[in-house]
Formats: sequence, C-alpha cells, structure tokens
Amino acid sequence: MSENATTKRDKVELNISISREEQEQAFQQTSLRIRTPSVDEKAKELRALAEKQGGRIRSSNFSRDPNGHAVANVSLRVPIKNYPALMQSLDSLGKVENVSVQRQDRTDAQTDEANAPADVSIQVYSQGNIVSQESGLIATLRRTLAQSAGAIMWSLRMIGVAIAFLAPWVIGIVGGIWIVRRAMRAKR
Repeated sequence: MSENATTKRDKVELNISISREEQEQAFQQTSLRIRTPSVDEKAKELRALAEKQGGRIRSSNFSRDPNGHAVANVSLRVPIKNYPALMQSLDSLGKVENVSVQRQDRTDAQTDEANAPADVSIQVYSQGNIVSQESGLIATLRRTLAQSAGAIMWSLRMIGVAIAFLAPWVIGIVGGIWIVRRAMRAKR
C-alpha cells in the first residue's frame, strides 16, 4: 500500500459454517445406469428428484456423439433415510439397469445412520442410432460402388500390363510364322 492511501475501518460480520459432509465417507455407494431416449431432459429431472429427497449433485456432465448416442453422468449424495424413496423415483426416468450397491457398515455407536450420506453414481444414456450414417444403406452402396470401380480399374491395369508383356512375344512369333510361310511358298 502507498503511504498516502486512506483506510476506513468498519465493522464486518463474517459467518462461517464448517461441515465434514464432503470429507465424510459415504455409508453406502450405489452405481446404476438408466436408458432413456431423452437423456438431457431426464438428467434435469434427476437433479430435481435429488433435491426433492434432500440430496445434492456432486458432479454432472453430458455428451452427445454424431451418431445420436448421448450420455449424462450424475453423481449425487443423499441422506440414507431418503435413499429408498430416491431409488423408487428413478423408475420414472427410464429403464434402470446394472444396479450395484456397496455398504460400509460402521461399528461405532455414535454414527447417525439415518442421516449418514449415501453416494449414488448414475449414468443416463440413450441407445443412439442403431445404424450410423457411415454404415447405412446409402453409405454402403456408395462404398461398394467405389470399391467395385477401383477393382475394375485395377483389372484393366493388369490386363494392360499383361498385353505390354506379351505383345513383343506375340509379334515376334507371328512375324516368325509369317516369314517361315513366305519362305515355304517361295520354295514351291
């Protein structure tokens, strides 16, 4: 600070809350997949369901490839007492698949199991186009025609090489036969 700087002092109120929730190990971890045709909309609904059950989103991402395959990965944390209601509400989002659950049972009596955190990792995905643009009927026909034209051109090139190789021999043999016939006619 410069020597000429003026400073004002005023009372400031600072509220700090310290939480162990982020570092606290989850009582239960669940991972599952949900198949649905509208991934982006269902991922938004999933966020609303998590908030409704007293949970919060820890991370979320979304991606879509050119073939129409979309994936949203959502990681959330809810109190274990709200976990069953959350799991039942997931059926409204699409077909629930590959559910795996791991629980860390705790022996200390001071743990409040009803409010202990449960982590849920959910992948919401769509099937995508079964036949991509690169392997559809038109693309296959175009590739087949191009390959057949290439094969025909290769065959013509090989015929040209064969003719170029055999032509001197054929000309020599035909010329030799013609000379021998001329000579035989001349003798008669």
